[in-house]
Amino acid sequence: MATTSKPFDTTVSALKSAVSSNGMMVLGTLNQAGALSVTGLHLPGAETFFVGNPTVGKSLFSKDPAIGAAVPVRMYVWASSNGQTRVSYLDPASLAAAINPAFATPTKMLSAKAASIAQAATGSAPSATASVPVTFTTVASSKSFSSTVSGLKSAVSSAGMMVLGTLNQAGALSVTGLHLNGAESFFVGNPTTGKKLFGMDPAIGIEIPVDMYVWTSSSGHTSIGYFQPSAVFSAVNSQFAPAGQMFDTTAANIAKSAA
Repeated sequence: MATTSKPFDTTVSALKSAVSSNGMMVLGTLNQAGALSVTGLHLPGAETFFVGNPTVGKSLFSKDPAIGAAVPVRMYVWASSNGQTRVSYLDPASLAAAINPAFATPTKMLSAKAASIAQAATGSAPSATASVPVTFTTVASSKSFSSTVSGLKSAVSSAGMMVLGTLNQAGALSVTGLHLNGAESFFVGNPTTGKKLFGMDPAIGIEIPVDMYVWTSSSGHTSIGYFQPSAVFSAVNSQFAPAGQMFDTTAANIAKSAA
């Protein structure tokens, strides 16, 4: 995480410039503050930017499309109650290694890029606030990619949750000539629950809404993958431990039903 005294909007503009300067692109956004405003919670700023480079992504996804759970990099810009703006992210190399140890080395470049972007956006070098022992959970589906996606959407609704955003990695990579059988993230949450958690500590936006990633391997097998929410919840703030356990159960039930 990196901290600045600059306003939220100024920091966002600086981050976008830094992304471009580092040879990267903003491939998608999630405006958590906007989604929560309908609940009556008005945050001074909370927005996620998915940062990547399709050419780099092509190399990684060609090895194993499961990497889409960690790529593009999720960089979260938010304003705290004391007026400070912060840029937070989970180390992409650590996330990638949890998916497949072979990704540990080739994704170190992404970690360096994320640090450079955060420093340029805030004017301060990012520092690790906690060590998160992430676990990547994979659930194999017996269905096709499109049927699994449909099943996931139905399961999300049945669980009292909503798909608050999507990121089509396969679509973004098609411009590079890499045509995947399916690769898409679904960001799952509940605005009422989000209001309570963001009201406690808006830092939770690094993990909410939860990313549930659906992809098809080169052999034609579809899977659903996600990082165990409870580990990140607890690392952000120990007060979130019970909610993290609840999200673990919800994510597991959604994946099982969708598969």
